[in-house]
Amino acid sequence: MPELRDVIQAAGAVLWRTKGKTVEIALVHRPRYDDWSLPKGKLEANESHIACAFREVLEETGVTPIFGPELGQAIYLVPEGEKVVRYWAAQASDVPYGEPDAAEIDEVLWLTPEAAKKKLTLEDDQEIVDFFLDFGPNTIPLVLLRHAKAVRREDWDGDDGDRPLDVVGQRQAKRLLPLYLPYALKEIHTSDAMRCLETVQPIARALEIKTITSKDISEYGYAMDKELSLIYVQQLFESSLPALICSHNPVIPKLVKKILGKKNFKKLDEKLSPGEAWILHHRDGEIIAVDLIEAPNI
Repeated sequence: MPELRDVIQAAGAVLWRTKGKTVEIALVHRPRYDDWSLPKGKLEANESHIACAFREVLEETGVTPIFGPELGQAIYLVPEGEKVVRYWAAQASDVPYGEPDAAEIDEVLWLTPEAAKKKLTLEDDQEIVDFFLDFGPNTIPLVLLRHAKAVRREDWDGDDGDRPLDVVGQRQAKRLLPLYLPYALKEIHTSDAMRCLETVQPIARALEIKTITSKDISEYGYAMDKELSLIYVQQLFESSLPALICSHNPVIPKLVKKILGKKNFKKLDEKLSPGEAWILHHRDGEIIAVDLIEAPNI
C-alpha cells in the first residue's frame, strides 16, 4: 500500500428533484473509474468546501443547484492517501448550466433514493443518501451572518455605528459571495451599523438584491427593545424566503436561541467569529438543521 500523504479535501452534494410526488437524486458515471457516484470533486486552491460542492455539481451534472443542509462526510482511502468528502443536500433548479465534460462524466442518471443506493459504487455514498433521507427535501435557509472584521472599538473615536471594517474585514467581505451563492438568496437584511452594511454590500451587488436596513437588528436596537428584534427575525423566518441577516455577535446568539426554543444544536455553543454565520434550515416552521459557515480564507 502506498505511503499516505496529506488528507485530500473534497466536497459534493446529493442533487435532488421531484418528478410528480417522487423524489429523485442524480448519479454520475465517471468513465475514468467506471463507477457510479454522487457529484463531487477535490477542492481547488483556497476554495471553501461549499463553493467546491456547488462548482462540482454545476460541472458534473450541468444543473444549477440550490443548497440545503450539510449532510455529513465520507472518509476513505485512495491511492494518493486519505480522502474526506463533505456533502450537502441540493435541489435541482430549472436554470441550466451546460453539458458536463464527456471525458469526466459521460452519463447523468436520475433515480429514486432506494434505486440510487443500489446503483452507487461506494458504500460511503450510499450512507450519504440515507443522511439525505433523514433530513428530507424542501428546506429553506435563513443565514445569520456576523459582520466581517471591523476596526477595534478602542481604535475608533467616532460613533460606534459608523465604525467600518478594517483591511482584513474588507477582504473577507469581498470573498463571501461563493459561500452564500449556493443558497439562492432572495432577501438581504442588515443592521444599520456601517460594519454590517459594508459586509453585505459585495454580495448584494453581485446578486442584484436591494439591501434592507434596520436598526432593530443592530446592537443599539436590540439593547433598546429586544422584543422588536425578535419580531423582525421571526417574521423573516415565517416568510419562507431564503434570506440573509447581517448583525452582531451579542445579538445573533440570543435571537437564535429564542427562535429555537427548547431545541438544542451543539453548533450554537460556538461563538461566531467575524465573517462567520449560522444557517438555520427550516421547513413548515420547524428548524431541521443548523450549519456553521466559517469565514472566508484571506
